[in-house]
Amino acid sequence: MKWRILLARELKLFYFERENSHRNCKRIFELYGRYLLGTTYDTFLNYLNQLKYEISGLKLPSYIIAAVALLEPLRIACERIRLRKGSASGSLPEIAEELLEVLRTKEGARVGTRYPSASFCEQEHGYGQDPVPPTASRQAQYP
Repeated sequence: MKWRILLARELKLFYFERENSHRNCKRIFELYGRYLLGTTYDTFLNYLNQLKYEISGLKLPSYIIAAVALLEPLRIACERIRLRKGSASGSLPEIAEELLEVLRTKEGARVGTRYPSASFCEQEHGYGQDPVPPTASRQAQYP
């Protein structure tokens, strides 16, 4: 249960938008929380309550944090492929190429985005490398 709480808080950290704060938690839950956590919306809101669950000593592994950061660009990439091909889904290499393209456009279009940069994803060492020490802030992780 502690890992679910950490994952719910990480999802909110990456995908919360101040401009639309009254609908954010519902949007985050509908897009990702329902599938990743397997809980109800009320349980998701309880997980976000800092006073109810004190788990400050635990941290998510860096590869899970990177995966959470890539959820939105991956969703956009899959949607683009689906629109191009009709109802057919893309292959893994097609999805990876489109994901890198999404990251490149986000890198150039939005300053202060929390998504990983395309250059980070294209490094020769691959995706399994720990990109940021666990003590670094998540928002400073993806400038």
